[in-house]
Amino acid sequence: MICLDIDGTLVDDNKNIPQVNIDEVRRAEALGIRIAITSGRISPSTRHYMDALGISGAVSSLGGAMLEDENGNIIEDYTLDSSVCRQVNELANREGMTLYAYHHYHWYTDVTKADPYWLKVEKTITSVRGIYVNDLQKEVLDRFCPNKFLVSETNYDRAVRFLHILQSSCDPQKVKFFMSGPTYIEVVHPVADKGNAVRGLCRYYGIDKSQVMVCGDYYNDLFMFREAGISVAAANSPQDVKDQATYVTKADCNEGVVAEAIRHFIP
Repeated sequence: MICLDIDGTLVDDNKNIPQVNIDEVRRAEALGIRIAITSGRISPSTRHYMDALGISGAVSSLGGAMLEDENGNIIEDYTLDSSVCRQVNELANREGMTLYAYHHYHWYTDVTKADPYWLKVEKTITSVRGIYVNDLQKEVLDRFCPNKFLVSETNYDRAVRFLHILQSSCDPQKVKFFMSGPTYIEVVHPVADKGNAVRGLCRYYGIDKSQVMVCGDYYNDLFMFREAGISVAAANSPQDVKDQATYVTKADCNEGVVAEAIRHFIP
């Protein structure tokens, strides 16, 4: 099996899949290799890229917090603790951060507090229009617990500072935090990460992790690097991500990271 990250790996800077990636994915699949996407994106967005690749099968979404079978039935579902939800929402409001709550097939945000720039970005990236509310706590979090929060912040230093605030304020037994890009902080259930996504896919298909190759570009992809026989880092990855990979591509995400990885290991 080959597990693929989307942003910074499968797609280019314009969020399109280079044709060389599509061609090599289809060649690998024709050889009997299962192709799967392991993404922090919401399920409909993940399915969009699966359709573009011409692949089907189980869908791992929300950074390992949800796994669906090939018929769309949810078979793994990890949600945040209610006390964590309240605490993260209060901290985000206090620090002026844009916060999204993701649950299954929808994302929600407080339109009175979210940065309009990030609302536009998230709608464009996910291809799913968010549900805008006036009070995230009362209208969403008091009704159900999301699979994950996403914090968006344009300034990298402010994002890192807020990550440290979260880490020092919340119970690590109840929640996990990590950055999935220079401007994004993921807030998930302690079990949920891309390593869990790979484990879930392996269980579903009956594949040993030694027979898995993963491709990624950022710190959140390190979780799946540890669950695979072969780990591939994109040329555009930070150096300490590259240092933990089996192989580093010469190509960046605009030039066909996935295509190079497949050609290298499946001549």
